[in-house]
Amino acid sequence: MCVVCRGRFEQSTLFRLQCKDGEIVRYIDSGRSFYLCRECIDKKDEKRLLKRLNAVCKKEIKIINLESVLNG
Repeated sequence: MCVVCRGRFEQSTLFRLQCKDGEIVRYIDSGRSFYLCRECIDKKDEKRLLKRLNAVCKKEIKIINLESVLNG
C-alpha cells in the first residue's frame, strides 16, 4: 500500500524506501520501511507528499531529489 494515497498496488510496482538520518533512502534490508507509488511521486504535490513522509518518519525530513533516490 502506498503511504501517500493509500492505494493498493502490486508490490513489484511500488518503491520501497526508508528514513535514515532525516533523509529518504532506498530500503537497505534492515529497519522500518514504507512504499510509494509512481503516481504519487509524479503528481508533484510536494506539500502532501512531504506531510505524509514526515508522519511516516516521525520527524522532520527534507526531500532534495526523490528521483535520484529512486533511480540509484
